[in-house]
Amino acid sequence: MSLFGGISLPGHPDPENIRKLDLLPIPQIRRMMRMGIAIDREWLWELSSNLDLRKTELKKDICALIPEEALELFVSSTTDELNLNVESASQIAKLLFEVLRVGNGRRLKTTKDGKRLSTGKKQLETLKRDHPVIPLILEYRECSKLKSTYTDALPKVARLHPRTSHCDICGTAHLESHYRIHTEILTTRTDTGRLASKRPNLQNIPARTKLGREVRKAFIPQKGSKLVGYDFAQIELRLLAHAAQESNMLRIFNGGGDIHLDTACRAFSLDYKYYSDLARKDELKQLAGEEKKIYSDFKLLNRAPCKNVNFGVAYGLGETGLYDLMAVTYAVAGVPLPDWLDVTWCGQFIQKWFDLYPQAAEYFELQHYRARRYGITWCMFGGVRRIPEVRSVHERVRQAGLRQGGNNPIQRGAAGVFKLGMARAESVLSRLRSDESIHAEALLPIHDELLCEVDEKWAEEVGAMYGYEMEEALRDEDTGEYCCRVPIKTDGKAMTRWEKE
Repeated sequence: MSLFGGISLPGHPDPENIRKLDLLPIPQIRRMMRMGIAIDREWLWELSSNLDLRKTELKKDICALIPEEALELFVSSTTDELNLNVESASQIAKLLFEVLRVGNGRRLKTTKDGKRLSTGKKQLETLKRDHPVIPLILEYRECSKLKSTYTDALPKVARLHPRTSHCDICGTAHLESHYRIHTEILTTRTDTGRLASKRPNLQNIPARTKLGREVRKAFIPQKGSKLVGYDFAQIELRLLAHAAQESNMLRIFNGGGDIHLDTACRAFSLDYKYYSDLARKDELKQLAGEEKKIYSDFKLLNRAPCKNVNFGVAYGLGETGLYDLMAVTYAVAGVPLPDWLDVTWCGQFIQKWFDLYPQAAEYFELQHYRARRYGITWCMFGGVRRIPEVRSVHERVRQAGLRQGGNNPIQRGAAGVFKLGMARAESVLSRLRSDESIHAEALLPIHDELLCEVDEKWAEEVGAMYGYEMEEALRDEDTGEYCCRVPIKTDGKAMTRWEKE
């Protein structure tokens, strides 16, 4: 068996194979770092100004929610003016837990030193419905982080690429002068083998919030080009189905089904055909009236916990983690968390998931055995992760080690598939550049997505070509055999600004 670049799937620890795999995308990474990605500095400057104004408004709104009898706790002794520092975790903790009594009677997390209750994002998300000040604090923090990390910082580190037929910085032609960000792409930063970036880190720009998406829109193609982004769809779940040979997962993926919908209907004994018909109508925006309400309730009450477990199980999701995810899901939907949805219910639901997918449970048991027996687990490409935690005298540390041992083969395998997909895509892009004189450059890897810049006349066609190459990452070069039990799928589109639906 020989995949692209001579990579194999040994099924046992193989340092040489993983070394070749890690080196495979290095030439492409060097080219991406040299190329950089264009940004719209005016967009960022305007967004920064808007964030400043929004922060001022939010601080006034937060201060207005402080009860009159508690105002003296937040008044400066020198100016006699209200001086709440929203950036101060200790002041926010005092406001929320001492003054407003948020979360009173509930189990709340503390800081690592145990000196006060945590005001971290996860905890505040779970308390979002308890008081109107919490969404304001979360939005203020997001504005502050986006402003300091991106809208203020990125224009300062952008490099000018002049209009030229051969740029001295990136070596390509530019139809007009523009600024580009050059990030450092790291290949050995993560335990899972995924690529990372720093100076600046472009992988952490949030895609799920409106403000985060506004920051992403600052990334643009150069004149005459479009951005094209393709990412793997549910890659961890597909690799779990392959590795565990899980019959129900194989049935869903090979039949082109929706695993979240299928899981929800089986877990809650619902009519799959009825809800799949509603899902299709929802995609076509044809739902209305009672059907719309039924499907909306289904997505929140049934599909959401299944989706969270489906994605989370490959990362060692536990009952507390699922409870936190569900609390955030309900908070985002603006619906109070039901009384029956607690940590105990979450633990029972995770067990129900394993009952629905019994071969997955057996697969994780095998990984846990390997971690305990050998102190390591390995992925399909032979990449090893050491798990010294399994020999700890502390139960909590041992359990964390077993979770790492269980999820490492899937996460590391997904990282390997992405590197193979990148390399195959680059073979297409380089051929188009050399043979067809088409501007087609890979710019940035973001988790499971590869972002490229392509001549606007060819953007859709080239995107489909390299998306196909990514899907063929596990195709044997010698025999043509597909080395995965389920199809690997990608989603993508051409864009005038970097957006994610």
